[in-house]
Amino acid sequence: MESIFRRTLDEFRKVLEEKELAREELLKLTREMRINATKAIACLHAKEFDKADEHLKRALELMEKIYEFKEKYPDIYYPITFDAMQELVEAYSFYHVLKHENLEIDFSKLKVEIPPILTGLADMAGEIRRYILDLLRVGEFEKAERLIGLMEEIYLNLLTFNFPDRLTPNLRPKTDYVRGAIERTKSDFISAKVAALEGYFKKITR
Repeated sequence: MESIFRRTLDEFRKVLEEKELAREELLKLTREMRINATKAIACLHAKEFDKADEHLKRALELMEKIYEFKEKYPDIYYPITFDAMQELVEAYSFYHVLKHENLEIDFSKLKVEIPPILTGLADMAGEIRRYILDLLRVGEFEKAERLIGLMEEIYLNLLTFNFPDRLTPNLRPKTDYVRGAIERTKSDFISAKVAALEGYFKKITR
């Protein structure tokens, strides 16, 4: 007769084998979601909005599948999904900002945890900076100025989340990065506007 001890260990093994399979599937799904979110961001910078929309929709579909693991496997769900959820928030928010030029973003559709939403927003501010630099190169100063205003709004709101790092991992350094990005972007804005004005005056005084 099989001992209770051995039977118990066999049950433990089955649980862990099931969890290992779930972990592998979750890793695969989060990797694919992250790739699609990254591609969506790249398409937005390239002003290929239709392609960005396709990648973002795919990422959201994958998030639905990922969310199914949350209740049954919480111990592997949170460590594995954090970075991918953060990337999804970044892409989703950036898409909204470029389309609507506001921060009235509906995060309820994402099924994403609060900490990666916050850090994803901070990362998205960096994408706004990159987009602004492209605007400055072609002299779109009004739009660039509006987007700088959104960067400042993100920063000021993230500052209010003064919680321990265990509750909001890596948020503080990312918020500090946003502050630095705003300062650099404002400096770039002034330089670009001065250069444009100088070019204009040279042209009319020839």
